[in-house]
Amino acid sequence: MQIGLDYIQMRTRAQYYGLRWAGISLLAIGGTLAAAGIAYYGYLYVLRAGLDEYEAHRQDATLIQAAAPAGSDGGTGASIVSLPAGAHSQRMAELGYAEMPGAAAWPVGTQPPASRLIVPALGIDARLDEVSVSGTSIANYASGDNPAAGYASVTANPGERGAMWLFGPDGSGVRSFGSITRAPRLITEGDELLMFVNTSDRNYLYAATHTEVVQASDLRLNSSDRATIHLVVPVPSGWYDHFLILSGELVGVR
Repeated sequence: MQIGLDYIQMRTRAQYYGLRWAGISLLAIGGTLAAAGIAYYGYLYVLRAGLDEYEAHRQDATLIQAAAPAGSDGGTGASIVSLPAGAHSQRMAELGYAEMPGAAAWPVGTQPPASRLIVPALGIDARLDEVSVSGTSIANYASGDNPAAGYASVTANPGERGAMWLFGPDGSGVRSFGSITRAPRLITEGDELLMFVNTSDRNYLYAATHTEVVQASDLRLNSSDRATIHLVVPVPSGWYDHFLILSGELVGVR
């Protein structure tokens, strides 16, 4: 009888300590998960808190149209900024480009689509595919998913009076647009930031004017009566709740 009681007591103690350690383990796992969640959202908060640093504007450029609602749905389009007359004239002559102000470009629908985008200062060299956004709307992107899907817009081809929107994935490759995050610093410091856009028969030169950040749910592709370009990439990297827009204006053709 004593042996039976000892066995029962031993079993009870084993169950007690087993449950105790199981509870401690679950508590430790829960604490670890909670700490990881806090660290994750804290890190995301820090990333989003720095989005204002991505906004820059050339000092010699003039704001033509602020980033105002692009439609009745309350969406926001890109700002339209104009460069001073003769901007980059010397540099265009060195590169063999003829001057072509954005306001003197061809009408929308008269030129072929973009086939290649080169931004030397950012290390971008992307061959572009053409995709339908909605109806007659056209956007270009380097590779990956098209973040513009579902946005109503009318966008221009290179050399046309209107806004040309180019969407690209984040990342560090030459076909990616992740390096656009370096553009604000270049613009602020006054460094040269030129964008070369090629078609089947001409090469166009655009000069960067400014950068801005728009919340993804608010972004709508708007147009312009000038020849402008807008390169778009999600920020922070890996998240699609905000877009960084690098904008520029047509300055030359070859």
